[in-house]
Parts: sequence; C-alpha cells; structure tokens
Amino acid sequence: MERSSATPHFLFVTTPMQGHINPARRLAARVMASMPGARVTFSTAVGGHRLMFPSLASPDEETVDDAGVLYVPYSDGFDEGFRPEVHGTDTYKERARAVGRETLSAVVAGLAARGRPVTCMVYAFLVGWAPHVARAHGIPAALYWIQPAAVFAVYYHYFHGHEALIASCANDADPDAAVELPGLPPLRSSALPSVVSITSPEHPHYLLLDMMRDLFLVLDEYKPKVLVNTFDALEPDALRAVAQFELVAVGPVVPDEASPSRSDLFRRDDGKGYMEWLDTKPARSVVYVSFGSFLSMSERQAEETRRGLEATGRPYLWVARKGAGECATLDGGDDDNGVRAQGVVVEWCDQVKVLSHPAVGCFVTHCGWNSTLESVTSGVPMVAVPQWTDQPTVAWLVEARMGVGVRARADDEGAVDRGELQRCVETIMGDGEAALGIRAQADLWRGRAEEAIAGGGTSERNLRAFASELCSDVNGTRGDGVRAAATCT
Repeated sequence: MERSSATPHFLFVTTPMQGHINPARRLAARVMASMPGARVTFSTAVGGHRLMFPSLASPDEETVDDAGVLYVPYSDGFDEGFRPEVHGTDTYKERARAVGRETLSAVVAGLAARGRPVTCMVYAFLVGWAPHVARAHGIPAALYWIQPAAVFAVYYHYFHGHEALIASCANDADPDAAVELPGLPPLRSSALPSVVSITSPEHPHYLLLDMMRDLFLVLDEYKPKVLVNTFDALEPDALRAVAQFELVAVGPVVPDEASPSRSDLFRRDDGKGYMEWLDTKPARSVVYVSFGSFLSMSERQAEETRRGLEATGRPYLWVARKGAGECATLDGGDDDNGVRAQGVVVEWCDQVKVLSHPAVGCFVTHCGWNSTLESVTSGVPMVAVPQWTDQPTVAWLVEARMGVGVRARADDEGAVDRGELQRCVETIMGDGEAALGIRAQADLWRGRAEEAIAGGGTSERNLRAFASELCSDVNGTRGDGVRAAATCT
C-alpha cells in the first residue's frame, strides 16, 4: 500500500569516497531501524554508486538493499571517477558543486513526483553545497560530521578568527608548542588536523582546506543541527565547545545487524584464507595492519613496516592495497593464499570481522575515524600511525584521551622506522604493566561505546529524538556569535 505524502523520508547525501559512504550508509540504516515507518534514500555520485553496485545494468540505475534503503545516485560531473592527474584539482570544486546541485535537485524532484517527498536531508561534509538544494525544495537539512567533535571545534575556530594562531602552532618546530581554543584542552601541533597547517594555495591538499572553508560558510548561513559520529563519554567537552551549533552525538556508527558493512568500493577477499588462518592462532596473538583506503604507503614506509613486524616475531595480517607501495614491497614469498612465513597479506578484508576475531591483539592503523571506532567497539588496542586530515587528532584521542594505544613517532622524513614500530607493538602486546593497562582501557572503552548505542544509551536516545522530530528544528538559529578568546603557549 502506498504511504501517505506525510511519511518521514530521510535523504542521505555524500561524496563517492569509502570513508564517507560507509558511516553515512550505516547511519541511514540506523535511522530506518529506529523509525520503522520512515523511508530512507541514499545518494552518492554516480562514480561511487557504480563501484558499490557493479552489477547494475546502467551506472545510474536505482537499487534497494536488504534493509530497505533506496539508492539513487546524483552526478558530480565525474561519472568515471575524479582523477587529479587527468582532471586537475582546479576544476573539481566548481564543477562538482554546479553539476551536483543540478542533479541532486533532480533526484529530490523525482522522488517527490513519485509520491516520496523528502522531509529531511542529511549530508556529509564534502558536499557542502547540498543545503542549497534542500532550501530550494523547502527541506530541512542536517550535517553529518563523520570525524571527531574535537576536529569540528578546531575547524570552527580556525575559520572564525583564529586561523593565524592555529596555523602558527601547527607549523611550530617546537614539539611542545600548543594552542588553547575555547572548550578544548591545549592541543600540541602533533594533535591538530593536518589541513590547518596549510598556508599556501600551492599546497597539494589546499583543495580540501578550500572546501572546508566553504562548508563552514554554509554552516554559518543555515545553522543546521550537526550529527556527530562520536559519543558523549568520549568527547563531552568537544561536543559543547562551539556554542553556535548544536552537536548531537549519534555514534559510534559501526556495523551491526541493521547496518550492513559490505559497502566497500574495492574488490573484497572472500575471507576463506585469512579467516581460517586467524582461527589457528592463539587469543590476542596477531598484529592486524591496515592504513586505509585513500593514501598509498611509500615504499620506504612499507619496507620499515615489514621489517618492524617481522622483528616482533608475532604473526600478522596485513592489508596491502594493489598498486600501493606496500604491495611492491611484499611481492614474492607468498603461497597461493597470500600466506608468508610469519603472516598473511591480503588486498582487502572485512575489517569489522577481523577486529572481532579473538586472535587479534593489536591494530596498527592510520587512525581513520571509522577504523578507530571499529577498533574501540571491538576492544582492540591500537598503534597509531596518523597520516593527514583528522588522523593526528584521532591519534591524540587514542593515546591521551582513551589510553587504548600508543602513537608511533615518525622520523624527519615522516616515516615510522622498524625499531619504533616494534617498540609500539611490544608495548601493547607484551606482558608489562603498560600493556596490561592499555588492554584494560581498551576493554573499558569498548563497554562505554556499547552503552552509548545500546537501547536507552545516550547516542541511541539522541538518534531517536532526531528521527522522531523529523528535523523540524534543524535550521533554527542558535548562538550569540560571540567569539571566545584563544591563546597559543
């Protein structure tokens, strides 16, 4: 039976990047689970949609998953995928914004024409133009912030009068230099998101800084509610550090029965080899290594990592993406299942499944927020090897805030050498007092994360409240605009 036009209908919009699609897709499934009568539609760019659903007859064909979420792509003008070396970074922002606004508007209009009018748009942060589409159609919009609340606060202050101060601290050669921002503890340069260190448009990652600036300009204009993939026990102060916005913790948004994890944009291993191998290992004996889906590891870093892992004498499972530096280093010496003398090397794996395996005792990670939350909810301690964007701040949360891991210190070339990696792994997996303390903290924070998303937990209540309100107050004006003081020490 066709539902009435008043049926709640949430439209999730994101860029075609795995680190954005996964948390948005999981939150979409949770909204549907918390509000069974609602409709949920998910829209990413055609390039990402095609990778998610490679068997579709056409790249822009709609599909529905087992949870009942409808997938309808928009176009960002790069349907074959954006390639900086081909398209150039100078053209991306304007083209993606212009084409995205037009085609997403067509998606919204098309859904309404079919009797499925959208009642709330939830967008991730690299589609900062999405609220313009929502306003044009009279739809309230909410931002889904898929990084820590502390990172949101740093960016907010950066774009509201403290740019020079933060950039100065971020580029200070003194490792003890720290910036003090309203609502946050003092943050050393090593704990700041890498983007705030950029001071020139010639920087290779300037596009990201430029897009973040646009995002916060739009936030100032629309004042939306901000859903954050974190939980109150982890970031109580950061969630309240920006009085001008209501930040609502809805995390950790990690896979569960209502939230399918198989949304990777890369070919997946079938799991028979590495999971059977894990089954043969003692509890907490295996080092799991993965550095994410975006940046490639340098050949030197891959070699140092390999030698550091082998020096521990412990079995390891390493995700080495095809075409990345680590693959070149690891070529040869494997049997048909990717098994080396000491470990297993795979091109990709079901990370949640691996982290949940009792044999895994340590996660060497780039500190992507999705990976970190998956590790926290699995109770697996981490060796933090941050690379860029929010990862340095995440590493600070892992080591200083939660105490569930140690941060590997990079050398002057930005690489973590074999000795440092070996030291960090042994700190976590050894029998010393430090290892026991870290493992105890990992168990503690797993419990706190589970409490947040369980029935009646803080994040579960926040999400239900948001869903049941139908976002009626998302565009309400908040805050008095008063800028608090900040200092650098």
